[in-house]
Order: sequence, then C-alpha cells, then structure tokens
Amino acid sequence: MLKKLLNMKALLLILMLGLALTLTGCEELEAMSAGASAPTKQVQVPAGITNAVPIKAHLNYVTTEEVMVLMKSVKPASAARTKYEQAPPEWNFVLVDSRPFGKYAEGHINGAINIPEEEFEKFKDRLPTDKNTKLIFYCGGWACPLSSASAEKAIALGYTDVSVFQAGTDHGWSLTNNYYVITPEYLAPKIQNAYMSDVNKKPFKLIDARPYTSYFESHIPMAYPMDDELFSKKYLSTMPTDKSTEIIIYCGGFFCSKSHNVAKELTALGYTNVKVLAGGLPAWKEAKLPTFGTATGGVSFDINAGKKDPGLTPIDWKAAYDKGGVIVVDVRTADERAAGAIPNSIHIPSGEINASPAVIAEKIADKNATILIHCASGARAAGVIDKFLDQGYKNAVYLKTGIKIAADGTFSF
Repeated sequence: MLKKLLNMKALLLILMLGLALTLTGCEELEAMSAGASAPTKQVQVPAGITNAVPIKAHLNYVTTEEVMVLMKSVKPASAARTKYEQAPPEWNFVLVDSRPFGKYAEGHINGAINIPEEEFEKFKDRLPTDKNTKLIFYCGGWACPLSSASAEKAIALGYTDVSVFQAGTDHGWSLTNNYYVITPEYLAPKIQNAYMSDVNKKPFKLIDARPYTSYFESHIPMAYPMDDELFSKKYLSTMPTDKSTEIIIYCGGFFCSKSHNVAKELTALGYTNVKVLAGGLPAWKEAKLPTFGTATGGVSFDINAGKKDPGLTPIDWKAAYDKGGVIVVDVRTADERAAGAIPNSIHIPSGEINASPAVIAEKIADKNATILIHCASGARAAGVIDKFLDQGYKNAVYLKTGIKIAADGTFSF
C-alpha cells in the first residue's frame, strides 16, 4: 500500500513538472509573438587588442565577412540615390557610419550614411522610416564606442533589426583590402596650392572613369581621363608601381558604376589605398568646386575634328523617336536595363561595343537606318558613337544627357 502511494506521488510530481514546463514554453512563445528579441549574436575580440570596448550581451554583432557578403549582394551604384545623406533605396539594409563627418568624408564604406554619434538626435531623421529595416552601425574599430552607442539609440527609437559591425574600418574593412568612398570635402584641399607645393604631402592619382568626350567637356582639376571600358587594355600599365599610392576615381554620379569598376580592378591587383568619389562630378559641382573643360573654359574646340556633332538634346532625340522608323540602341548594362527599357530597343552594352565594334553589325544589319543611342547619363553613349560611325552607320546619333526609364518603358529626361 505504501509503495503504491509513493508511486502515485511520484506520478503527481511528474505531471506538475510537465505542466510547469508547458506553461513556461507558452509564455516564451507568447513573448516571441509579442515581439521579444531573438538571442543576440556575439563576436570575439581578436587576440592582441587590449583596449576594445565591452561587447554588450543585449546587442547583435556582425563580422567583416558578413558585411562583405551583404555588400556583394547589392550593386555598388544606385540609380535612385541623389545625395550622401541618403542610403541607396534599392538596398534592403542601411549602413550607418557613427564617426564625425570629417572621418566619414575621408573614407567610408560605400553606401553608408553618416550619423555622428554625438549628433545622433540632430541627424536621426536620416534613418529609414520603416523600423524593420536592417541597420548596421560601424565606426573606427574595436576601441571605438560610437557604433554600439548609436545602435542602442536606434533600438530605443523602435528599430527591430539592429547590428553593430564592431571591427569597423580599422580592424575590419581596411584589413580585407576593400576600397573606400569619399566626399568632395576630402578631395577639394588636395587640388589647392598648399597641398601641391608641400613636399611632405604625398602625391595621389585622380582618375575620371567616364568616356573622353564627357571628360573633355568638364572634369575635376588634375584628373586623368581613363574610361573604365578601356582601363585594362590602355591605362592599367600607367598605374603607380607603389601600390600604397592613393588613387581616387570618379564618374557621373551615384548611379554610375564606372568608378566602382576601376576601384574593384585596382584592389584586386593589390592596390591598398583606393577611393571612389561616389557622388562624382555632380556632387563636385553641387559643392561649388571648380571644373576644367570646354563647358567652363570660355573657348571652343572641335573635339570631333570637323565631323558633324552626333549628339542630340533631349528635345531633338525625342522628336526623332516620335517620328518613328528608328532603331533605339540601349548601351547600359543588363542590370540597368532590367529595371526598365524602351520597348523594342536593341541592347548592346557599351563594354561589348568597345571590346569589339563588330558586335554592332551582328545586331543591326541596316547601315542606313536612323539609330538613336542612349545610356543613363549620356557618357557611355558618347563613348560609343564613333564606333557606330566607323562601322558605317552614318545616321547614328546619341542622347547627350540623362534619361530615366520606368518599368513600363515610358521615359523622361
């Protein structure tokens, strides 16, 4: 009888324990469904770093490798971005540089916006309105407390997917030989006499990656014209033998990938101090900084050596298009075209044309046809027009300016 009673008590204890575990599990599920945070992902401070800021258990951390994977999943250029204060709208995450503006200006991860930690309240409106957007804060490295402090402020504002890239610039991005992005404020002092005449200031190389016709019209002082589509075959041999030399590349703006193409090629070859002026010539001009070229030089020069100028204004290009009976050639990349293309246009990327002009005849048989060429800004179209003319397409013309093409094929200038 006693043994039976003990067995019943044991069974009762088991049932009570099971009920308690079930209730606890329900509470956890309810908490998760109510929006409780998932377990945070931690990182380890590398050996040898003795002044690292504390790793906080309630924060989520990402590694350099994870940030690089994210960056490789998106395009370096952004058709929708118009200023440094704006994150690329096409990206599904936002990088936030928590350092002071001066550090951001001299080199930040491509696409990052700047919200200095000490001015977080002033610039917090730069954060996305969707509080479920993935945010990644970074600063100078393991000893820098700015990124984690800003991350905590973002969480307090209600952002639900916040991470800290604690290795940051000094111990993460730089050590994996990635290039950086600069602003006009960093480049401007380098073209001044004080810098150029100071023997202690290291020389740098400034590259304009647009076609030569665009460079000739307007460019940043001291820039060398090196179209990215000719870079490997024509200009690579002119790069400095000292691979620590600072090399700055720019092109037509945030939408333009030409500068990024050159930067990637140089870093792959071991150059360790490569930077891109992502805002390009438009950001330079917006900052009221000087340019050289026929557009501002006060003189005229026939860059076409007596040939008829095949460049059209938006009004003339649209008039020719509306007239009908024309062939529209889109020389943008496949990625750009995927976002929207003019109906019935022929796609021949400018890179293919420059590599082998004969590709034109493979796509267009009638050399008497009126051909309207366009890209995104006018630069690449200007860079290939001579290839069409040299191949005998005497009625080929190009759009000298930018064009915006919607997903349904409608376009505007």
